[in-house]
Amino acid sequence: MIKEIIAEVYPWESRVAIVEDGRLAEVFWADQGENVGKIYKGKIKDILPGLSCVFIDIGLARNAFLYAGDVVRVGKKKGLNVYELLKSGQDIMVQVKKEAFSEKGARVTGDLSIPGRLLVLLPFQNEVSISRKITGDERRKHLRSLLEESKPENGGIIVRTACLEAEDQEIIQELNRLLKTWEEIKQRYQNRKAPSLIYEDMDVLERTMRDYLDGNLSRIVINNRRLKDKILDYISGKKIFNSLRVDYEEGALFEKYNLEKDIKRSLRRKIWLKNGGYLIFDRTEAMTVIDVNSGKFTGKDNFEETVFKINMEAAIEIPRQLRLRSLGGIILIDFIDMKEKSNQDELIKVLKTGLEKDKANTRIIGITGLGFLEMTRKKSRYGVVEFFTDECSNCSGRGHIINLQALASEAKRKMAHMGYLENNQIICKAEPRLLKILKDDEKDIGYIERRSGKSVLLLSDPDLAPGEYKIFAGSE
Repeated sequence: MIKEIIAEVYPWESRVAIVEDGRLAEVFWADQGENVGKIYKGKIKDILPGLSCVFIDIGLARNAFLYAGDVVRVGKKKGLNVYELLKSGQDIMVQVKKEAFSEKGARVTGDLSIPGRLLVLLPFQNEVSISRKITGDERRKHLRSLLEESKPENGGIIVRTACLEAEDQEIIQELNRLLKTWEEIKQRYQNRKAPSLIYEDMDVLERTMRDYLDGNLSRIVINNRRLKDKILDYISGKKIFNSLRVDYEEGALFEKYNLEKDIKRSLRRKIWLKNGGYLIFDRTEAMTVIDVNSGKFTGKDNFEETVFKINMEAAIEIPRQLRLRSLGGIILIDFIDMKEKSNQDELIKVLKTGLEKDKANTRIIGITGLGFLEMTRKKSRYGVVEFFTDECSNCSGRGHIINLQALASEAKRKMAHMGYLENNQIICKAEPRLLKILKDDEKDIGYIERRSGKSVLLLSDPDLAPGEYKIFAGSE
């Protein structure tokens, strides 16, 4: 497998794509207000026993919420009755698990984690857990022994897949760095008043590098010279990355490498397969249902063989779509019925192989009584639907409309790369609501003018459809 990282960085957002064998597999993005992974000293505002939920002021626009199951204290069981541990007005250390979304505040947890490239430190746990992708018994035994001897008594460790090829000295050095970071966090918690930020994780590009830098990665492409040098410094001296290329390229890289089309396709309910079959994705509050259909593929005379081929291609595509769409929770897959047990076993084997590339925890439960394949996938971030769309107010949320903030980012990216124009002005006409967002981003418009060498004129056009805009050259 050939893997590449393609990154675009702008003042208003960063976008990072994982490309495997020429196809978009995952995409990550963050704006300037990203909070996931940050640790705060917060103050408890409300305790709601009926919802097993605690609301905490961490200094953001809306109070964060902490489920009882995420309350952790050293020496006490996770999920213990919150009344026995927490009181209104009390200070508490929490980590953002999910960003604020719509009317909901950020979701936080008391079960803190401090990640590195090789290890994850869990300050309030005690066990050493080893990635399932490290399969050799001898290697697992060695890593467990190494870390149980080196870690403090009160502290848990997750051994990441990257430890498979890492030297012992490198692993211990990272453990010591993580322990030092934890001591600094505790010191800040003691010295600062609530609410305050006491630990900030890496930005989206650095996190992606930390999680995806391995022997399969062949190239990193980025549109920022300074960050290219930072990446080269990060990988220098590490033997595993000797053949890794880091390239700087001008322009809109997602457009250049045809990634924008893949992102927009992932918003669709229907996905066509190469053989003429197709997948239907239906999301509910509790689960996602994926329906496999034969579509245009009729195959030959053998019906079982035809169905098997459709199902096999679906089993290859579904893991990619789960990652790309960032789907999580309960997932039911309605494959086309097959009579032969050997075909069913082969299908599940192929699905498991595809899921091995997934950093999120996945689990195949099996075939239900109604013939669905049931599985689960841990969701740790919002997907393309949440990022690019909002619930439609006209149909009470049954449908979605384009997210204006995401659309404004798209328009700004396009204007930033229009320096090739002979004219000295860029004109952007937009419907009034979108125009207001663009006009409010004065710093970003200033960046676009400096980068392109053109002046930017923003004009309202009420005749444009909701969320629509047009960009063209003008002359002052």
